[in-house]
Amino acid sequence: MNVYQTAIHRIEEAITTHEDFYVSFSGGKDSGVLLELVIEVARKLDRLPVKAVFADLEIIFEETSRYTQYQFDRHEIEPYWLCLAEIENNASSVYQRYFKYWGKNEQPWSRDMPTMPYVIHEDNIPAWLSPYYQSRATNEWTITKFGEALCDKTGAADVINFIGMRDDESYGRMMNVRGMKNRDKKNPHTYRYVDGKTPRTWICLPIHDWKVADIWHYYAVNKLPYNRVYDAMWRMGIPPHEQRTCFAFGEEQSKTLNQWCVIEPHTWNRMVYRVEGANFGKMYNHTRLNSGKVKKPDNLTWRQYTKALLASLPDDAREIFEEKFKIVFWYHWHHYEQKEGIPKSVYIQDSRAEVKAMMKQTGLGQKYFITWETLASAIIKRDFVFKKYGFGYSKKMQDKIEKVYEKWQDI
Repeated sequence: MNVYQTAIHRIEEAITTHEDFYVSFSGGKDSGVLLELVIEVARKLDRLPVKAVFADLEIIFEETSRYTQYQFDRHEIEPYWLCLAEIENNASSVYQRYFKYWGKNEQPWSRDMPTMPYVIHEDNIPAWLSPYYQSRATNEWTITKFGEALCDKTGAADVINFIGMRDDESYGRMMNVRGMKNRDKKNPHTYRYVDGKTPRTWICLPIHDWKVADIWHYYAVNKLPYNRVYDAMWRMGIPPHEQRTCFAFGEEQSKTLNQWCVIEPHTWNRMVYRVEGANFGKMYNHTRLNSGKVKKPDNLTWRQYTKALLASLPDDAREIFEEKFKIVFWYHWHHYEQKEGIPKSVYIQDSRAEVKAMMKQTGLGQKYFITWETLASAIIKRDFVFKKYGFGYSKKMQDKIEKVYEKWQDI
């Protein structure tokens, strides 16, 4: 079978083996194709309308909003348009590390909240959904917790969530599709998490093996409307596999800020006023500023330079880095000094060049070493998550962020 026939088969199998289903819709090209395919199968099985949920992140292209409304106004769709406040990452500034989209105390927003009758916000959130709303985990609860809420609403024993993820978009997405850890897999494209938090929600990735050419071929042969932002990106010379319509301020997405001012100048103008560091990100996030070699003043060691950089940061930003650095030092002390007897004079080095020399001298691998050069680089590149050492967002960090917002919510 070709990829279209295979996707139809997967969707039909998923719908017929689960009591309820819905589509996670982003307004992009992949979720647009997925929605059309699910509607096609649901019509054949007499299971219309198709439930679709869209998490509106406030700062989106107007064209994305237009295309989503076009889809959600169709009689084949049972729409859920979520405009709920969420603390979001801002990788373009150390002074406004986070901001809350649709936050009541953060007006004026970048655009007016939609007024369609199917829009859900903090003032009208239904009773069946309210217990699952988490103000700091929108992606989690729209992808998984929304399914649990839907089961409560409809009385279904289980629900299938269709997601338009393709594994050729990135290595991370490929591993997400193929991953086995903490999952109960029904087949290569259908699974649920085994953490016990979402026992009734299954996730299905029916178009995971489609290529970007397959996506556009489907739109072309069926003469379907789509998000016209992709046309603007094509005119800018952005190749199809790099075109994204998603949120603009995440760690990876911030590299596309320079596209927004060209594609929708009026939207960009509001973004600059809404999010601090937006214009800086437009000029530098797509350059080698965050990936090139970091340099220091000749009269300072990397340790001295790191201390100077920390002293220059706002208190909240400095605390984040100091906490991450403290964990790294503790980890090396506990695992390598205490357990293996490796002294600090060996595993703590000033520069990466010194690490290479020490590796030759001791025979130790890269993982045994900390360098002040790496710590300074994290500060300069605004790597708050400290991905260099495999950190992710912790619950402790999320709790601290919320406390900051509660403290300063009236300002």
